[in-house]
Amino acid sequence: MLIFKIFGFFMIISTTYLFGFFKASELKKRFKKLQSLQKSIISLKEKIRANMGEIPQLLPSSFEEYPINYTHLSSGDVEILEEFFADIGMADTKTEYERCELYITLLNPKIQEAEADVRELTKLYKNIGLFVGIFICIILL
Repeated sequence: MLIFKIFGFFMIISTTYLFGFFKASELKKRFKKLQSLQKSIISLKEKIRANMGEIPQLLPSSFEEYPINYTHLSSGDVEILEEFFADIGMADTKTEYERCELYITLLNPKIQEAEADVRELTKLYKNIGLFVGIFICIILL
């Protein structure tokens, strides 16, 4: 009987810890995705500057995944990116180049926010998961 209790407590603690771990993992994925998208917009901007072709043809070669998958991004991130992709290719190359610079600048605070979240909240989520599991086990005793 004691073995089953110990196993049950272990399962509760490991489950809550994994929940915190996966929540922390989401923060890291958001940060990496925002960095990747910013690098892709920089690549698109340079291809526009070098006049390497029409913008709709440059999009798939500039972005790792096109169309963009918005998983792991916040609603504010998605809003900025949807604005960027909504009218891409509708203006002349100089305007599109400046537009890319604008959206690179708009993504900078989002990337800094995501980096701060990773730095501050990763350990917190993991520890909260662990301590919630321990707390549940103590209540069940």
